[in-house]
Amino acid sequence: MDQQALEVILSGNQFKRLYESEIASLREKYGLRKIDVEILYFLYISGEKNTSKDLKELQLFTKGHISQSVDRMKQAEFIEYRTDAEDRRRIHLLLTDKAIKVIGQISSIRQQMYETIFQGITPEEKEALLSVAAKIAKNMERALS
Repeated sequence: MDQQALEVILSGNQFKRLYESEIASLREKYGLRKIDVEILYFLYISGEKNTSKDLKELQLFTKGHISQSVDRMKQAEFIEYRTDAEDRRRIHLLLTDKAIKVIGQISSIRQQMYETIFQGITPEEKEALLSVAAKIAKNMERALS
């Protein structure tokens, strides 16, 4: 096994650098920061997990960064707030039509990236990688608990 290649994949730094370079013009066009793009995409794929607390539980961002980003995107009309019908203390973060247009572009960029990084990989190899990655993620999650 190539230990260095494993470390590169597990750290995710190359993926992050590639992603950041791919979304740079999109961020500039819409005046978004890196965290804004990540939060918009998370809200798009998260379904009912759409509160600031849900974002915090991912442990990708600090509470302060989430708060600043959410406020900034509300002012820019990318998201809107909706109070939970059952618990008025819970505030849901909902995407606006303006955000959906941006997310379409983010999704397209991500799809192109996946096509690039999986070039030359057979469907069987990809399936095996995804299976192993899921097991590794569970092991790391257990180790952190």
